[in-house]
Amino acid sequence: MQGFIDFLVERRLVLALLTIVLGAWVGYGITFTDMDPRSDAILPEDDPYVDQIDAVEKDFPPSSSAVFTFIGPEGDIFNRATLSAMEALHERFGEVQSAVAVGSIVNHRLNAVDEDAYGREYLLPPVAALSDAELDQIRTIALADEDLTKTLLAKTGDMTLAVMKYRPGGDGLEERLDIARSILALRDSLREEFPGVEIYTIGSDLFELDSYNAARKDRTNLAPLVAGATTALLWLCLSSFVYSICVFAVSFISIALTIGAVGWLGYPFNQISNMGPLVVLTIAMADGIHIISVYLQNRHQGMEKKVAMRESLALNFQPVTLATVTTAMGFLSLNYCTSAGIYGFGNVVALGVIWAYVVTLTLLPAMVLLLPSKKVPRPLGVRRLMAGVGKLVAERGNALFWGSLVIIAITLAMLPLNKVDFDRYSFIDKESDFHKVITAMSEKIGNDQSLVYAIDSGKYYGIAEPEFLLELEKFSNWLEEQPEASFVNSYINLLKTLNKAENDSDEAFYVLPNDNLQVIDYLVTYQLIQEIEPHMEPIFDPEYDTTRLVVGTSNLTNGQLIAFNEKIEAWLAENLNPEYRVLQGSGSVVYARLNQTISKQLLEGFTLSFLLITLTMLVGLRSVRYGLLSIVPNLFPVTIVFGVWGLFVGELSPYILMLFSISIGLVVDDSVHVLSKYIAARRDGKSPEDAVQYSLDRAGSAITITTAALAMGTVILVFSNTYYYQNVALMLTPIIVVALLLDLLFLPPLLVKFDRWLEGRGISMAGAGKATA
Repeated sequence: MQGFIDFLVERRLVLALLTIVLGAWVGYGITFTDMDPRSDAILPEDDPYVDQIDAVEKDFPPSSSAVFTFIGPEGDIFNRATLSAMEALHERFGEVQSAVAVGSIVNHRLNAVDEDAYGREYLLPPVAALSDAELDQIRTIALADEDLTKTLLAKTGDMTLAVMKYRPGGDGLEERLDIARSILALRDSLREEFPGVEIYTIGSDLFELDSYNAARKDRTNLAPLVAGATTALLWLCLSSFVYSICVFAVSFISIALTIGAVGWLGYPFNQISNMGPLVVLTIAMADGIHIISVYLQNRHQGMEKKVAMRESLALNFQPVTLATVTTAMGFLSLNYCTSAGIYGFGNVVALGVIWAYVVTLTLLPAMVLLLPSKKVPRPLGVRRLMAGVGKLVAERGNALFWGSLVIIAITLAMLPLNKVDFDRYSFIDKESDFHKVITAMSEKIGNDQSLVYAIDSGKYYGIAEPEFLLELEKFSNWLEEQPEASFVNSYINLLKTLNKAENDSDEAFYVLPNDNLQVIDYLVTYQLIQEIEPHMEPIFDPEYDTTRLVVGTSNLTNGQLIAFNEKIEAWLAENLNPEYRVLQGSGSVVYARLNQTISKQLLEGFTLSFLLITLTMLVGLRSVRYGLLSIVPNLFPVTIVFGVWGLFVGELSPYILMLFSISIGLVVDDSVHVLSKYIAARRDGKSPEDAVQYSLDRAGSAITITTAALAMGTVILVFSNTYYYQNVALMLTPIIVVALLLDLLFLPPLLVKFDRWLEGRGISMAGAGKATA
């Protein structure tokens, strides 16, 4: 290893030049990076429903739409201001790029009975000519129409929806974002024109625009904030601006290499992986701090610059390498999860950690040795703190040991207080249109989530056959009896309604027609109406072999939604003709099953990474006893924080569970440096007590600084515009701090007690080293 250390020092200028050239070439890949702000990037790719949904979307292509929500003043939308605002939307929807139609109560067709009774085809005549009595009449008609109150109108009449359809020319991100911007422009214009009416709008492309803007804000605002804060911290701790800039330069080049490599590979950043480079920024500083801190200590002991750097690299090479490998393992274990958002984040950070390791070894020595040596700064403003820690460990080691064990035991007992749950809308800003509309829909209309099923008859024009109709009617009737369903929408009710209208609105004819040709005639009629009013959803495919059924639900938890879907599938398996195939047609259940699917995968990944990291420590430290002891400060920071979280919060999303895998890779850095210095001192013949003091002196200050920098970088993520990172910051920051406390206050007395116990059994360090090396 010494030969490699000499090579790094003697060939530092060549290595630095090669690193800069490589950084420029790989960094050019930044120009190829792309952003994927779609919400379904977080979905697991191996959920069996995903293939079913893809198959259904071939027959029923998902329509691009935006929902405008109107909430009238004084709890009523049936007034001139609100209705005029909706009328204006219908007149001006063409201002939205690629818009084709709007559907709302404005162009809602009256049923045959009401059409005859009121002498008009549509619910709403021109608003300007309406009297107060006519407004009351329209309100009465609308609230009595179940088709409206189950889909577009609140039963209390204080909120209504308008659905705008548009047809993009392609599937490019920029076009979708431009459409979203034009929708928001129309919304803002309507708000200015009708200030007394609350107007909101939501849609998948609008969600993408929000995510896209949030990612850009985070990159623009948070990255400089983290960089500036951590550099200032290093300046304070190292007592040198120049040395802090050297560490920052290593981190900056590591980020450029990371983003550039992702760009060259052609992988887009998503909502979660977008913040990977910012995590790399904080992690990349750790390696450089360890090397510079020991280098400056050596310089103050009178060593010449090259000698000081060689000694620093020799002392830190093993722990820095181990920390890099274990950190990369922790993040790479996220590949056990099939969510592109999660494993993409893990891969980005793991790649950045490796680049940081390479840049630290090839560029940092050259930069540091080029600095003038007239005045060597007295670094490590925490040296005095470390002296106090060393004294505390020496005098109160027993109390620290047993006190830490009590805390660990109590928090382990609190772990079951946590439950895994995921609300797909909980990461939305509570002041956003999306949050307000979803909340209002669930409370007022009862349609915040829908289950969609595609029933395949298996033959051309099969959905027109009486046998299929009867089976579907039986299914629809059963669904309408279920308390979980707020409404059921299928072509069964359409056929009954058309049959009744065809027979002079006679209630006796509100039944399914038994004539195959008559059914086909009704289906063709619906298609013709759909061409005139494109806001209407397709409910059967062009080949008439598959129909689409929608079940509206309201305020169901993930578990309740999954249970309802399982109940439906059980009923279908028992009652539906096996000749007919039923496919899942929406992502609601897939989102609901995130808890089960991703949580299981993350825990499996954590188990694998924990075993691999422990094995790496055994090999890297060349000691079974200390490799096994390293488990304590690496595992228990997570259990302590999660135990406290269970007591005060108790709800975990699958994305917080990522911390099990990644935190062990992060916190192992501190324990590696403490243990490696302790082992070196013990093999030099020092007693356990003296070895502990040596390790705290040589590693304590550096790991305190790196922890402070890492904690500062992660805590700033609380100000992220992305929910995932806000929650990760709330958990990861205390995990990092607790890990440092365990490494400084629990691991040293643990090492002393363990080694004294072995010595009492006649096992010496030398003997242990031969046996375990």
